[in-house]
Amino acid sequence: MNKLIIIGMVVFTSTLSVNLVSASEKVLDRIETQEGYPYKNLIMKAGKVELLYVTQSEHTTCRVNVSYANEQYQGSRFTVSNTKFEKSPMAACLTRPVAKKLLSKL
Repeated sequence: MNKLIIIGMVVFTSTLSVNLVSASEKVLDRIETQEGYPYKNLIMKAGKVELLYVTQSEHTTCRVNVSYANEQYQGSRFTVSNTKFEKSPMAACLTRPVAKKLLSKL
């Protein structure tokens, strides 16, 4: 089974500026995802998929990076509700059309 690499940080104050994970604050975790096509296929076929996120009191700011062949895709930042992020983190942080486009390159 392929795994999704999660790099994140939980922030409990909403007044803190949002910076996606500095090198000294990285938390590396591997999880199995229940998300279907195209996210599962992308995770299985790509060399590496990283989900970077910062969780605050009411929302999560995240982005997805994908490494494949000799290329690197660096995703856009999204701010979503914590509930949406917890339910399906990949879909919350990477749009379906972009995921399908990346998958077509693999």
